[in-house]
Amino acid sequence: MLEVHGSLSVDEMKRFVEDHNRAIEELKGAPYRVFCDLRAMLPLSPEAAAGFQAAKAFSASQPNFQGSAVLVSSSTVAMQHRRTSTEGGVMDTELISDNDSACWEHLRIVRRNV
Repeated sequence: MLEVHGSLSVDEMKRFVEDHNRAIEELKGAPYRVFCDLRAMLPLSPEAAAGFQAAKAFSASQPNFQGSAVLVSSSTVAMQHRRTSTEGGVMDTELISDNDSACWEHLRIVRRNV
């Protein structure tokens, strides 16, 4: 689970990606799903958005990744996240929504076939 407030600088995003990838490696192959609460996030710079895309690509490359749900309140953040999810390879198992219940239900049932 992650929650982002405001906007992230490129350096903050680099640290986030490092922490994200390390946390996944520490799962040692256990299945995982990701809940992102981005309701308080502002649109990211193109460079910071590329970091989000890199984190998603890392998840997409993991056989234990099952899917993700992204809770948003801004249509701009939703569009930006949809683009990085598509390019990062996770869009087929991701739900981007402003509905909290729909996000949790998606995580309950999503199972990626690898």
